[in-house]
Amino acid sequence: MGFKFKTVLCAFLIGTSFFASAAGTPSKTTSKATTKTTTKSTDKTTAKNKKDSKNTKEELPPPLPFEEEALSTEETVIEEQIPDIDDDTPSATVTTDGSSPDAASSTDTYAMEQELAAGIEEAAGNIQNEGMTETEFVSQEEESEKNGIKRKEIGLAGVDHELTEKYRNQYLGAHGRKLLIESLKNSVPYRPYIIQQLTEKGLPLYLQYLPIVESNYVPTAVSRSGATGIWQFMENSMKPLLKKSTWFDDRRDGWKSTDMAILKLTENYKTFGDWALALAAYNCGAGAMSRILRENPGKDFWYLAENGILNQQSSQYVPRLLAIADIIENAEYYGATDIKEANELIKDLPVEEFDYISTSAMISFGQLAEASGVKKDTIKQLNLALFRNCTPAGEVYKVRLPKGTAEGVEEKLKKMGVAKDAIIHTVVKGDSLWGISRKYGVTVKDLCDANSISENGILSIGKKLIVPIFK
Repeated sequence: MGFKFKTVLCAFLIGTSFFASAAGTPSKTTSKATTKTTTKSTDKTTAKNKKDSKNTKEELPPPLPFEEEALSTEETVIEEQIPDIDDDTPSATVTTDGSSPDAASSTDTYAMEQELAAGIEEAAGNIQNEGMTETEFVSQEEESEKNGIKRKEIGLAGVDHELTEKYRNQYLGAHGRKLLIESLKNSVPYRPYIIQQLTEKGLPLYLQYLPIVESNYVPTAVSRSGATGIWQFMENSMKPLLKKSTWFDDRRDGWKSTDMAILKLTENYKTFGDWALALAAYNCGAGAMSRILRENPGKDFWYLAENGILNQQSSQYVPRLLAIADIIENAEYYGATDIKEANELIKDLPVEEFDYISTSAMISFGQLAEASGVKKDTIKQLNLALFRNCTPAGEVYKVRLPKGTAEGVEEKLKKMGVAKDAIIHTVVKGDSLWGISRKYGVTVKDLCDANSISENGILSIGKKLIVPIFK
């Protein structure tokens, strides 16, 4: 009985193993049929997901971290709101402050950016996957008036494009509004000049909002790839108007960098004959845009964006600008009275005029303040390019001062015993201000003044100190 049971059991197990093997290893014909069925099922599911995604509020992916370029301890490191596909010209948003009294605080702005960074990547993916063959826009006539308030035209096609609408919804949310308000506050020192220059050169006024896309109007902003300033210039795109040295970086100068940005945008428009393409080229580079258009002759920006021909960052660059410009220009139409009030901070504000003095020695902001009677913080804000808080040693440099304050300043500075030259000392283990001052024959006060530090400050290993050399 036991033997028969074992025999039957073995036969049963062998049979089960055979059928299981047969079921797990289908023939080629069965495999092809199964694959075909699965593909159809997947396609249907994908199509359904695309359709459903249009009726769902998407969330942006978290921003990518940036690496800080060590120019000074007061740089503003920024995070990208759009994944960085092309490092040449990142589109960036501020996460830490240190540039101006009106700039957003690091904690608040970072939190806003994290929350605002929602849905756009997925939306762009959906649009690209659908592979639109022609540009379609919703007519503005359908919503040209709301509560008796007419909606202003921006002057650039695509304000009602699906991707622009995604950004508009984000910026009209609580966190998005706060971010726009902070950006408009940051823009006050520079926007009157920008508007003046755009008007004089016959360029579209919506370009005044491009620094919000780039940096939230924070002049000390530095991206992960090293793009700097309100217009986010890379070092290889500074010529012919901007310079950088051990002592200064003109990309941090809101007025000088504006002149360079207007020159670059004008060149792009002359090259491509279309503002949407010119703007995208500002982001991805004129060379890259020229190659794309050679491969896709006769196609406009929206075709390139919708069909995934432009990289994701450049595809979203124009819609983001359009959304920002539309909201600010039509704040009352959208019921965004807080944004309207922030935008009116520059209403009737004249373009600021300045005096300039020439220096050829190392002069600290403190010395400039003493000689001019202007507050040290004011001098610093007008000369943010000077990231070492002093003028360059051994070269001529023009310092910007408020109008009417430069008279007699150069003569006073000559009597102060300013440094004619300077060296950079890197702090090593065991260094102290007293020891460094003895080594170079200067006073501790000289070191503190040149580096804007206190006599009781702690020196960190690797910190670079300016040592003034008096002759």
